[in-house]
Amino acid sequence: MTVPQQQLPQGSQPGKSAATASLVCGIIGVVLWFFGWSAIVSVILGIVGLVLASNAKKAGFNEGLRTAGFVLSLLSLIFGGIIFVACVACVGTLGTAGLLSS
Repeated sequence: MTVPQQQLPQGSQPGKSAATASLVCGIIGVVLWFFGWSAIVSVILGIVGLVLASNAKKAGFNEGLRTAGFVLSLLSLIFGGIIFVACVACVGTLGTAGLLSS
């Protein structure tokens, strides 16, 4: 007696959707660098993108799409954090100098 194997739909690979979502999170995270305070969202998207890239790798999808998502998400996390800290430092400096008082 043979056990029927599960067949995937044509063109569907396990982990491909997670890799695509990782890439999208990385791209949006990089775009958010340019809007100052939204860099904190870039950090969050970077973390989500890294988790999705990891899930795609565990599912067996290890193509360029996953790698690009991983790299962009990592860059989003690192530089988003740096830019957010720089924004906080600038506001703190302006506040200390008395330029933000009413």
